[in-house]
Amino acid sequence: MKKTIVFFITLLFCQFLNAQNLVWRKMRVAHTLVENYETDKNNKKLKLGECFIVNSSNRELARGKYKNGFKDSIWNYFSANGDLVQVYDFTNKKLLYNIPDEGTIVKQRYEVDTASLVKPKVVAPVKIGGLNYGFYLLYNERNLPQAAKDQKEDILMEYVFDVSATGKMEGFSINYISTFYNVEFKQSIKDLHQDAYEFIPATVNGKPVKSKLVYQVMLYISQARDRGTYNIPTHKY
Repeated sequence: MKKTIVFFITLLFCQFLNAQNLVWRKMRVAHTLVENYETDKNNKKLKLGECFIVNSSNRELARGKYKNGFKDSIWNYFSANGDLVQVYDFTNKKLLYNIPDEGTIVKQRYEVDTASLVKPKVVAPVKIGGLNYGFYLLYNERNLPQAAKDQKEDILMEYVFDVSATGKMEGFSINYISTFYNVEFKQSIKDLHQDAYEFIPATVNGKPVKSKLVYQVMLYISQARDRGTYNIPTHKY
């Protein structure tokens, strides 16, 4: 009995010391997103505990835990309206919950090669974190090309990801599509926030395959308040 009591006292003491060594830090991870996370006092890069990410309206989009710098256990992802849209278990690499985000401006399409198959059963690739969070990890309206801003009609902007059969991002481009402006810009996949790389691969007849996952967002050029500037609405007013 005494040994059991000593063990629990020691365990609680170790947990207390660990908590004493943790501090909260924050870091901007995208133009409109800020990450708040626990880390060791002496190593600000090593995430060790709770973490949550908020947008420019201070709405929480993601919450979970880190263990030795890696996502651990259950992470919850939310819409901009605060609705739970996805739950992912990073320990067991399993999607537990996933529903369409009805409030996001981001639409999705995907491409899977099934040309040689008869009546294949295709399951779409999934962005871990959801489309809305995935898009805002990468979008900065100040980076829109000047030629796009100078157009007189609205433009469909597509973020196109090449996703491997293991769920890895292998390539990334941004396409602008309209009557008079159609262009593709290849993007570097280096030095993105780690959440931008996280996908679940598509499957065909139960087998993981390569695919393309596409975020689609309209740029309402005609409603820009200052023509020729970066201020291009992505919502229709």
